[in-house]
Amino acid sequence: MAYRAALIGLSWIVADPAGKASHPVLGTDVPYSHASALSAIPGVEVVAGCDIVPAARERFLERWTPRWPGLKAYDDYREMLATEKPDLIGIATPDHLHAEPFGAAVESGARGILCEKPLAVSLAEADRMVAASRDAGVTVNVNYTRRWMPEWVEARRIAHDGEIGRLSQIVMQMGGPRSMLYRNHTHGIDLLNYLAGAPPEWVIAELEPGFEDYGTAYRGDGGNDPATEPGANYYVAYQNGVRAYVMGMKDTIAAEMVVHLVGPDGRLVVDLEGIRVQGMANTDIRTTAGVPSIKPIRPKFSVAGFQAAWQDLIHSLETGEDVQSPPESARQTVALTQAILLSQQRGNVKVQLAELAPASAVPSTANAG
Repeated sequence: MAYRAALIGLSWIVADPAGKASHPVLGTDVPYSHASALSAIPGVEVVAGCDIVPAARERFLERWTPRWPGLKAYDDYREMLATEKPDLIGIATPDHLHAEPFGAAVESGARGILCEKPLAVSLAEADRMVAASRDAGVTVNVNYTRRWMPEWVEARRIAHDGEIGRLSQIVMQMGGPRSMLYRNHTHGIDLLNYLAGAPPEWVIAELEPGFEDYGTAYRGDGGNDPATEPGANYYVAYQNGVRAYVMGMKDTIAAEMVVHLVGPDGRLVVDLEGIRVQGMANTDIRTTAGVPSIKPIRPKFSVAGFQAAWQDLIHSLETGEDVQSPPESARQTVALTQAILLSQQRGNVKVQLAELAPASAVPSTANAG
């Protein structure tokens, strides 16, 4: 089936070409932008993109017109949607500016939307977006890219297949200036929900020093300046008994997330070195030292990240199967972010997620936790 696609917001995360592979015979690097991902999917034609910045529009056309002759660039997304009437729409506006283009995309008659994370920066916006897409029958994927990264998909499978016993603890560490609550933390929060496999029940949180009086409303600038958003440490309880702890202050070394998933029979570690299961065999711990073991894990895949997210959306349109990152689960991430802020505001106390449930709660899908 053929699809016409349009993209709203033309920053690097939308417009960059795929990087070079180690050798030309290997093709390219895994696509890490929306345009490069869509260019790798047969049957998809990107017909237009929109950005208010002239240089972004020019760069987009220069890079991608050779791939899609006739490609157009607009400075008004409503005009673009009305003129081009795309089947698929990608939304990659700044973090706090997703709601309006999302609503316009739903109203335009699009069949599928891939929205950048976070879905929204307030629960009121998130609830409106979930309801609008549901009522219109529009399929939505929210681009929490780790849900399509092989190491995290495999880690979730191992943790829930019983290879380390019943998953009981998740410990996550992130840091550096991008460890902002609505930037890298929103990836981390969604990843916790994905790995835990159940809805969060309550949270206790502490924002980094200097943000004690941040409040509960978003005060960032769209994800650019780290000084506008706090990092945080928090402890999350999930309804299935899993407990998670996140160390995420900005005044720590910047690195990819390090995650330990722990059960009675092993520890699954995911970090820059890959995935491995650590075990300890004991015969009699009173008289004999345990024998440690480390088992490297090599996920199997041929598609990952952005391309997998778009293909997941298209697969859902064609089969009716659930996407891996539906708006209902993305709304859950917004709620947990809000609960973190409430915990700080109330004196670092326990906040029940039930008090943040929408008036007509929508259950998450199995993959959403």
